[in-house]
Amino acid sequence: MKDLFYPSSVVVIGVSTNHFNLGKEIARNLFEFQYTGEIRLVGRDGGTIFGRKIHLSLDEISDPIDLAVILTPARTVPSILEQCGRKGIRRVIIESGGFGEFDEGGRALGERLTQIAEQYEMRFIGPNCIGIINIVNGLAVPFPTLKNVFRRGGVGIIAQSGGVGLTYLNMFASEQIGFSKFAAIGNKINVDENDLLEYYVEDPDTSVVCLYLESIRDGRRLTDIARKSSKPIVVHKANVGDLSRVIAESHTEALANDDNVVDAALQQSGMIRFKDTQTYLDFLKILQLPQMKGRNLAIVSRSGGHAVIATDAAYMHGFKLPPFRQDFLTEIRKHLRADVIRLANPLDLGDLFDFNVYVRIIEHTLQEKSVDGIVFLHTYFAATEGEASRKLLRTTASMAEQYGKPCALCISTETYEISRLHKEFDFPIFMTPERAIAALDESIKYNQRRTFIARDNRLVAPQPPVDRESVRASIRQALADGRSPVLDEALAIIRSAGIDMPEHWVVRDPDEVDAAIGGLPGPFAVKVIAEHVSHKSDKGGVVLGLPDPGSVRTAVAAMIETFRSAPESGFRGVLVQEMVPRVPGAYELIIGGKRDPYFGPMVLLGHGGIFVEVFGKASLRMAPLSYAEIEEMIEELPGSEILDGVRGMPPVDKEALKDAVSRVAELMVNFPEINRIDVNPIVASSTATVALDARIFLES
Repeated sequence: MKDLFYPSSVVVIGVSTNHFNLGKEIARNLFEFQYTGEIRLVGRDGGTIFGRKIHLSLDEISDPIDLAVILTPARTVPSILEQCGRKGIRRVIIESGGFGEFDEGGRALGERLTQIAEQYEMRFIGPNCIGIINIVNGLAVPFPTLKNVFRRGGVGIIAQSGGVGLTYLNMFASEQIGFSKFAAIGNKINVDENDLLEYYVEDPDTSVVCLYLESIRDGRRLTDIARKSSKPIVVHKANVGDLSRVIAESHTEALANDDNVVDAALQQSGMIRFKDTQTYLDFLKILQLPQMKGRNLAIVSRSGGHAVIATDAAYMHGFKLPPFRQDFLTEIRKHLRADVIRLANPLDLGDLFDFNVYVRIIEHTLQEKSVDGIVFLHTYFAATEGEASRKLLRTTASMAEQYGKPCALCISTETYEISRLHKEFDFPIFMTPERAIAALDESIKYNQRRTFIARDNRLVAPQPPVDRESVRASIRQALADGRSPVLDEALAIIRSAGIDMPEHWVVRDPDEVDAAIGGLPGPFAVKVIAEHVSHKSDKGGVVLGLPDPGSVRTAVAAMIETFRSAPESGFRGVLVQEMVPRVPGAYELIIGGKRDPYFGPMVLLGHGGIFVEVFGKASLRMAPLSYAEIEEMIEELPGSEILDGVRGMPPVDKEALKDAVSRVAELMVNFPEINRIDVNPIVASSTATVALDARIFLES
């Protein structure tokens, strides 16, 4: 990837002197950004532009070329790419549109590009993109006309949309956030976000990586790179609709839809995801400040109303406002005009007009060990206090760096003054306290996540281990029949995985009941075993609370009669199961697994039984899992506090629950034939975690 950003020579193919020609604008940008290498131009009409000859073909150029930028009609691109290959050009940017994003014919052209690239061992960005910018050496090849007004800095940008990428550049420029590298990757049929991310993570000029993605093809590689990165990776993932078919027979599929998977995978690997550009930008701004080590916040405000708003925001985001020392407040009171404001944290300085005292107050606050960061709210009119306020803000920003604590500056002033601040300041300013405090909260959570990932690397290894041979035999049998396991087979797999469950028997005639259950006391459950009946209770395929063998025989007979007369159900028998006694503090949960096409095996934990759809939210993680990640999943459950015991109820045996989750994860990791698993309900109590029902769906 470095060769893409640091070529010694570039050829732009598709240049003409025509006023509307976009290839000409690519060349213009190279000159505008003062690209340090050699520039060659190629176009079928020839001529001269910017004092450079437009060659009629690549063959006219005798010098070696490191990078080719192509912007010609789609139908011409394969032959041009082949010419590049023959000439020894191994890095290419294809900005032309009209490929897979357009129609099937364009898709075929894209496949041809892939074949040519493989033949000549080439790497290319695109097609259907606007290319790259390296602010370090002036390599700027987008076709929109640009001005070199951008600040050099540490942000590396990867965008699937050129338009969104340029929006980021404009936003960053308005906030004085500098960038190092920019890449708009379009259809990404060769070089994708993972290739570039891997390079940015190692690039010494890049300290933060910003991603805009509409699709993720290899999520597992993306998350592997992110886990190893010491640099913040900020993701704006759009296109959040449920792209997969939600298959009704699986609760796991419904709960773990595509965007939930993306959320879980990015968070698990330490990336920060935002769904709008404003919070994205605010987070980048807060990264420019020293890291906030804790949640003790000081609010210093020139306006009492703004102080109230900031306090509300701090409360909503879980910050604490430690009290200031009385001697400090007494010293401040000496400088008040009317002494009519009660001083506290938040500190309302509406009665104080000496900005030199403001500086001393903020410096003292930064020195306090009980304070981890400050939000400073400053309101002023530029015509009367502009110069003094700008000096105050610069001094405050400098002191924050000196003491290694963030001071988020929230400014309320005229629009023209805000524009001036953006142009003159090299530190961030915020328009509202809510946005500043939300960004501080995100930065703390990000740093906590990175700390968690750095120390948590012990993957689960259940003991005793999963009986893999038994599981493999059950899967092999189902696949040989061209189907997924039915109820009793799914339970057998779950039992082989080492998860506890009640005793059960399969009967195909009411007369088999007595021999099956012997003299065991009830109650019993009766469940239909049918290949095409997934939600058994919806079809009358579950009867619970049967007290004795006689009632079981009656229920079995009725179930056999009902389902044998419905051949489409794929009836295979009836399962008779001991019911787990109800005990105080027992809760029904669901443990699920899903093989996501982009992120691989996922594991899910949620409220089960009849509450699956009621809560509608579950904890989700990529497998394999660490012990700490499983603990996190339990803590994330809505109302997870009840598992610790409430109102005299005993707490759930979390070790047993964690063990059950780890065993489902083992199945998903070690048996690629499994597409989805539902263990629902699984009953967690103070003494055990017991699976009552299960469904397993295999890859077709």
